[in-house]
Amino acid sequence: MTSEGSWVHLLPLESPRLILRRFASVDVQPFLAYRSDPAVARFQGWESISLAEATAFVARQEAQPIGEPGQWLQIAITLKGGGKLIGDCALRVHAPDARQAIIGITLSSLFQGQGYGQEALSALLDSVFARMRLHRVQADTDPHNTPAWKLLERLGMRREVHSRQSLWFKGRWADEYVYGILRSEWLERRPFSVYPSIRISKNERGSWMCKVALKINKAGMDGKKVS
Repeated sequence: MTSEGSWVHLLPLESPRLILRRFASVDVQPFLAYRSDPAVARFQGWESISLAEATAFVARQEAQPIGEPGQWLQIAITLKGGGKLIGDCALRVHAPDARQAIIGITLSSLFQGQGYGQEALSALLDSVFARMRLHRVQADTDPHNTPAWKLLERLGMRREVHSRQSLWFKGRWADEYVYGILRSEWLERRPFSVYPSIRISKNERGSWMCKVALKINKAGMDGKKVS
């Protein structure tokens, strides 16, 4: 077990506008639509997908054990109030060290630029850090995919590596950015009220309380609102 919780209880996740859940057979057609969009596929490892491939993918993900080290879990991102599939996020727990994981996200082009990516990944990071107690999460992206790395930076992830021409990708040598964030860093960024029942270590609690105290003191000294 990699956490105090059980991976089987990871999903579904809820945010103000979204529900993140397991894939289901009803998702085949919308999944096929956005995975066949050239704009969506540009920085992904595929060009398009057939109906048979989409059907097989959804079936595999319905049965994929959650949190199995070394295996990608694709998580359906759906809108509240209708359940429309708008994309998916990905989670792979590291096989050598199950306290770490890598994440990714794909959104339909119709729903990009509206904050859904940040909302979905925030919900996922909340759960894997607070409930599953992972130590570190990373993500990688092509430097030309500016919306993707800007999203990672809005989440508070740190650019740790810029690998030059490290990947032969769609007919060219591509660079890669690698981003990472620690559990302690994520918990510091999030309101403590989000986690009313979470047990955190003395060091983590002390760091969080110190940060809050500094913000309060700064607000008291200069009279400015601290976000």
